[in-house]
Amino acid sequence: MSLEDPDKSATSVEVDALAASEFSLAEGLVYLNHAAVAPWPQRTAHAVAAFARENADVGARHYPRWLQKEQELRSQAAKLLNASGEDIAFTKNTSEGLSIVAYGFPWRSGDNVVVPRDEFPS
Repeated sequence: MSLEDPDKSATSVEVDALAASEFSLAEGLVYLNHAAVAPWPQRTAHAVAAFARENADVGARHYPRWLQKEQELRSQAAKLLNASGEDIAFTKNTSEGLSIVAYGFPWRSGDNVVVPRDEFPS
């Protein structure tokens, strides 16, 4: 899937070029600790900065637009995952998502959750 055209497959060269443009890591640096707080893609950093500026300037004045953007993202995720938008939930991280599932699942007496001993859920 290409970011520009969701119906087109990206080549490895295109993926490498996109990664190079999105992650401005120091020359020769390889970031392997992906389960922690990792470097942000440039488009994410710019979007968060723009949101923070807007919120500082006008507060929640554009809240309806934020909700619209959330629905657009939900629709995109649903298309990507071949799911219904109603089945898509956004959480702040994997740990929170797993907790929501664990606490919301209709467990019965004797049910168990099996995870690796050294698992870190992200």
